[in-house]
Amino acid sequence: MAGLLDLPGRLWALGRTVEELLKFQGQTREVLEAVDRRLRALEDRMIHLEAGQTHLVTEARAASSAAASAVAGAMLSDVVTRLTRMEMRAEETARRLPPPNE
Repeated sequence: MAGLLDLPGRLWALGRTVEELLKFQGQTREVLEAVDRRLRALEDRMIHLEAGQTHLVTEARAASSAAASAVAGAMLSDVVTRLTRMEMRAEETARRLPPPNE
């Protein structure tokens, strides 16, 4: 008979346990949804940063190409100037030399 009287108490305790489990399930769902929102926001930021990085790399390549062209142009100009001077000196020296004996 004592076991029969104890049954409502046990059912009540089981009901409370189920109620607490459902409450924890709801809290867990809310936390997981918050984590999901944060992960999606982080993913969006990463995509934005990757797009910006690609743009920066493209600009850096263009800038380095322009700089390389400018340096190459300056070097070629310097080489042409030096060659011209050397040719002028060679012509001057050739004029000063006596004509070859034939």
